[in-house]
Amino acid sequence: MLGSGALAICGVGMGVGGVILFTVPCGLVCAHIFARKFLGQWAGNQIAFGIYYPTKNVTPPPPEFPVIRAKIANEKYDEAVSDLEKLLEKDPGNYHVIALLIDIFVDKTHDSKNAYELISAYLRKGSRIPQDVPIVMKLVDVYLDNDATEKAVELLNAELKKKYHPKDLKALARRLEGIAGDGEVISHQ
Repeated sequence: MLGSGALAICGVGMGVGGVILFTVPCGLVCAHIFARKFLGQWAGNQIAFGIYYPTKNVTPPPPEFPVIRAKIANEKYDEAVSDLEKLLEKDPGNYHVIALLIDIFVDKTHDSKNAYELISAYLRKGSRIPQDVPIVMKLVDVYLDNDATEKAVELLNAELKKKYHPKDLKALARRLEGIAGDGEVISHQ
C-alpha cells in the first residue's frame, strides 16, 4: 500500500505523463488496499472498481468472454454469436453479452434485423443504466442506416423521458439535435 501510494505521489511531480502512468493507477490500487484493510472487502471493491465498473444492475461478464472475443478477433462471427446466444439463454439480462452481440450485429456483420430485435427487446426493460446510452445509440445507427430517420427521432425523444444521468441526457439530446436538423422542433424533457 505504501509503495503504490508513494508511486502515486511521485507521479504528480512528473507532469501529465506521470499522472497518467503512475498517479491514477497506483492511486486506485492504494485506495483499494486501504479501503479493504480498514473498511472491509465490500467497501474496497466499491471504491476501487465502482469507478470504472458500476455495479448497479450490471452483472459481471461471463468467464467465457476471452474465448468469445478471440473468435471475434479471428472473424469467426457465427461461432461467437452462437456462444453468446447460449450465454444469453442462461442469463437473459446480462448486459455484457447483449452489448457484445449488438457490436457484432451492428459493426461486424451489419445484420440490422437481428440488431434491431435484440436492442428492442433489451430496451423494453423499465429502468435505465448509464451503459444503456451506447445501446440506444446503436439502435439509432441501425435506424439511420436503414433510412428510418423518423424512428430514430422517435426513439431518442422516448429515451429522453427515461431516468438517465444529466450527462447522458445531454448526449442523447445532442444526437437528436444532430439528426433532426435546424428547422425541426424537438420535444424532449
